[in-house]
Amino acid sequence: MTLTAPLAQLASECQSEGLTRQNAERIAAELAAVFGVQSDEVGILRLEKDSLVFVHPAHLENVGKIPLNTSGSMAVRTFNSKRGEISNSFAQTRHTTFFEMIPAGKGTSIPKDSKEKRTIQKMISCPVVAEEKSVGVIQVCRKGSSPLDAGQDFSSLDLQKLLGIAKTLAICFK
Repeated sequence: MTLTAPLAQLASECQSEGLTRQNAERIAAELAAVFGVQSDEVGILRLEKDSLVFVHPAHLENVGKIPLNTSGSMAVRTFNSKRGEISNSFAQTRHTTFFEMIPAGKGTSIPKDSKEKRTIQKMISCPVVAEEKSVGVIQVCRKGSSPLDAGQDFSSLDLQKLLGIAKTLAICFK
């Protein structure tokens, strides 16, 4: 059984309903298992009009949109270029931090009452392309109080794996 077989099955099951909150949670859980991260370290964004909106984590869904002309957004850059990207020094780069300031919802990897500050330290970002058009972005990150605390760096093999998964999941984004 190949790595994408369970995801292909999941994509097939989700295709008719599309990217509902429940389907996004199932996809995020599967991606979290594949990359050894927590479910709240998986971001799934889809195109709505001229902006990207979070479908997962659910607590970011109604917070705001990321216009496709936003500079400093890795998600927008990934969407517009249709190219994947790795940043193992994400916390040190200029990026849109608004979404990191939103309190975590249920299913996060640390308790809400914890004083520990977990920021995104490392990230891979991948476009979801259907019929040669970008329709969304999938991001997997590693959070921690420092890069060392966040765990291992992402590799080019991780990015290739996510690109293959995104191709499989594209049918859910329609």
